[in-house]
This record gives sequence, C-alpha cells and structure tokens, in this order.
Amino acid sequence: MSKIAMVLDILSDGKWHGIDELQQRLELDEYEVQEIAAFLSKYDFAKSDEENRKVRINRDFQKFLAQTLT
Repeated sequence: MSKIAMVLDILSDGKWHGIDELQQRLELDEYEVQEIAAFLSKYDFAKSDEENRKVRINRDFQKFLAQTLT
C-alpha cells in the first residue's frame, strides 16, 4: 500500500488527525507526513490546519472514496 493510501485510510473517518499521530501510526518521519498532507491539501483532497498541525479529509473526497470502495 502506498504512503498516500495509508494516510487516506486513516483520514477516511473524516476527523482531524495530528501530524504526530500520523507519524506514529504509520511509522513515517515528520517530513513525509507533512509532504503527503501538503499534496492532499494542494489538490483539495484534504484540509490542513498548519497552526495546530492537523489534517482531515475533504468531505466531498470522502464521499467519493466511499462510493468507489463499495
């Protein structure tokens, strides 16, 4: 499974997740998690709260993923 897919799997619940939490759960370094979060935000797949170091999936993208996975 790709690193982006692993992050999306965690974010698929629609809740905010901290960068530190994602690092620990996925055993990735901070740079990797931040780069993935930036990529997802850039293409509007997720929203980033840089001040609080959190990320969550965009609701429209969450619905799209739910439809494609069922």
